[in-house]
Amino acid sequence: MPDFPTVAGRIIKNQLTRYSMKASNNLVCAIYNHPEAYPPTLNAIERLSGVYDNIYVLYRPNLNNLWQYPSNVKLISSGKQVISVKEQASQPVLKKVYQFLYFTFILLKLSVKYKPKTILLYDGIPLLSYFIVSKICKKPQIAWYHNHDVMGKDQRKYSVGWFATHFESSALAKLDIFSLPADERKVYFDLSHFRGKYFYIPNYPSLAFYNKFHKNVAKDEVLKLIYQGSISKGHGIEEIISFVAIYSGKICVTLIGNVSDQYKEELIALKKQLDVDEKVKILPPVNYTLLPTITINHDIGLAIHTPHNLIYATGGTASNKIYEYAAVGLPVLYFENEHYNQILSKYKWTFATDLSMNSIQNQIDYIRLNLNKLSISALSDFNKGLNFESVFSQVINYLNSIRSI
Repeated sequence: MPDFPTVAGRIIKNQLTRYSMKASNNLVCAIYNHPEAYPPTLNAIERLSGVYDNIYVLYRPNLNNLWQYPSNVKLISSGKQVISVKEQASQPVLKKVYQFLYFTFILLKLSVKYKPKTILLYDGIPLLSYFIVSKICKKPQIAWYHNHDVMGKDQRKYSVGWFATHFESSALAKLDIFSLPADERKVYFDLSHFRGKYFYIPNYPSLAFYNKFHKNVAKDEVLKLIYQGSISKGHGIEEIISFVAIYSGKICVTLIGNVSDQYKEELIALKKQLDVDEKVKILPPVNYTLLPTITINHDIGLAIHTPHNLIYATGGTASNKIYEYAAVGLPVLYFENEHYNQILSKYKWTFATDLSMNSIQNQIDYIRLNLNKLSISALSDFNKGLNFESVFSQVINYLNSIRSI
């Protein structure tokens, strides 16, 4: 098996133009996507901008830049053209390798030029880049790895993703901080050689962002349901559409997010078959800055995740949509199983369903009758603790405690 990090490190080292700059209280953040595709990352950057003098965010140009970043945050793209994640995934292998090496090369340049006190790595591929870079340049005071989603073990052999998975355990041994949005996922990482600090950081939305939006909780004649996120099987979408067809009251559903052409055709066919075409809308994804303006015009948030894979089976605090619904006063309908019940059943504004028509009917009827007080309860819980500022304060306190060391 080729020792990819060593080989890649030599290639990059031979091409590197050295920079020099006085060491400062800088943070370099690396994510192999666009930060605006990950609201928790945006929230973290906002909060960390108050801890560090400068933040340099290295990213893949998968979206256009719309977020208003703090003045001390600089975005650094590892590509000149905007390319979607789907287009990126379909590129030839050699082009993917080149893009990864170029991304790693920029991370190395940033590490040398800005001598960051902290390097923050989001997910496995940037961690692999850091593993290569760590063989070449001096380690920062803090190397921090946050994992959004556990990488599957079924990566194509010798692909970039495969190498990222293969060397993850070795890279973890070089880290000072490791964090996850769900404690249940901790067992899926080999932490036998990790000696740093672990943080549990749920994917809650930000008070600073969501307090700009205020929902009118007055009852509307039409009950409006919304599902936001990846539109795919395993989210009870077919069952909800079937329920709309038999519901006696006025109801509509908005589905907003990425969807494959095949699945979209299946949903359109189902809508027509059940004669609910006008009651169910399928909308393309919008930038995170605009999403709350759509969510806030609905009454119930759909956060159904049937546990058919690891991500959905451990999504109780990692599924940011659940808490984004609450942040604008929407009660939430979720899938009933042990994991989700353990996390969500304690809240007055969350309702479990086994996806049977009777179960959905009973929960919808109750929510409709009590919509105002449920909305108030959701907003109250969001403001009191289900927000990013509350859970991220532990990290801020820790960083402040060691920033002068």
